[in-house]
Amino acid sequence: MAKLTNVRERVHQPFRDSLIRTAGTSVGTVQDNTNLFTVAGGSVGQTNLPQGSVLPSDQSMVVLALRVFTWFRQPIPRGGTITVAGGTNYPSNNGDFAYGGASIYNVAQSNIANGNAPGTVEDVYRLYWQAAEQLFWSFGAGEKNSITSMPTSYFPYGGGLHGDLGGVTDLINLNNGMPDHSGILRLARAILIPPRQNIRCTAQIVALPNGGNAATFNETQGTRDMNSLTSNLNAPDLVSKVVTFTFDGLFSRDVQ
Repeated sequence: MAKLTNVRERVHQPFRDSLIRTAGTSVGTVQDNTNLFTVAGGSVGQTNLPQGSVLPSDQSMVVLALRVFTWFRQPIPRGGTITVAGGTNYPSNNGDFAYGGASIYNVAQSNIANGNAPGTVEDVYRLYWQAAEQLFWSFGAGEKNSITSMPTSYFPYGGGLHGDLGGVTDLINLNNGMPDHSGILRLARAILIPPRQNIRCTAQIVALPNGGNAATFNETQGTRDMNSLTSNLNAPDLVSKVVTFTFDGLFSRDVQ
């Protein structure tokens, strides 16, 4: 279908790309420094900008808000019983994985010394805390950043699940900020992405300093540094992990 010459329409269209999106069943590849919106051909689950580093077809955008989505969920083992609110026990026959048999996590492999035992509710909490503080974002267009090195906590997502399933439970649903669109980061000055300009988005992970005392406090677990977000994101611990960056605003496109 032919486009109308010199006629464009402006719509509200956010674009996102994922630092990580995994079920936690394989070793991750997240680095301490990662550039997002650079690879073309990403799946729908990873990104809704499959062209990669530039907007399609000489289109442009006025970016009015930036948002970071963090979502982590601990695995549910199959077998045994689960206690729900009120003290009711029922068999957990529909868990994510099973010990022994075909599961790679048999008794020996799931030992803590291995460093990659199936994650617990505490592991999930740690991922949320570390992602909020250790993960720094820079964003801009062309050759210059408009926002440089600000932590995830600065970019509330404004949507998603929040809270837990009543009292002490392993079913956690948290998010980066309250799930309320009034809580998103509105930019003091819009970021302009002109046609044919590369989108700049860098995720930098900086672990909390340990003063050289990692060995003193037995910080590592196998080859895994438990105080490093990079190490915990890459661990095959069956924890579902999603971290996504979204730039949100007015998208100018051709009219057909």
